[in-house]
Amino acid sequence: MAREKKETDVPEHLKQNPILQHLDIAELKKVVELSERKTYKAGDFVFKQNEAATKLYFVDKGRVGIIMQPTSTRQVTVSTESRGGVFGWSALLHPRVYTAAAKCFEDCELLALEGTKLRELCYREPRLGVKVMEGLASLIAARLDSTRLQLMDMWE
Repeated sequence: MAREKKETDVPEHLKQNPILQHLDIAELKKVVELSERKTYKAGDFVFKQNEAATKLYFVDKGRVGIIMQPTSTRQVTVSTESRGGVFGWSALLHPRVYTAAAKCFEDCELLALEGTKLRELCYREPRLGVKVMEGLASLIAARLDSTRLQLMDMWE
């Protein structure tokens, strides 16, 4: 007999995630149903810079470094995501290319969400779509602000 999903089946850290925090529990369940669990070992790349962006990732366990490679010989870790963090949001936006690499600093468990599936859900349910895109805009603004502060520290 199939087990019914309960509200507790949506991990608490997803309820607090900037992209998903304004969704009600029914909307959250629709998003979670589209995801799949992925495991990675420390040192594995989830994706590399300039690859086609197909998935959005939520960190369930472990730490993932977001690494930019401005030149062929230089790498810069621009942020680190841990439980509750999200990365790979390029999968939701044109031109759908990852602008940085994502490398596991520890063994990781991630929830992977196909960008096309989430976009389709957003088109089918515009109220949900607006909430997701507002959350994404908020996240991008916060990351931009953080990057600006990092640059200011480098110039001082």
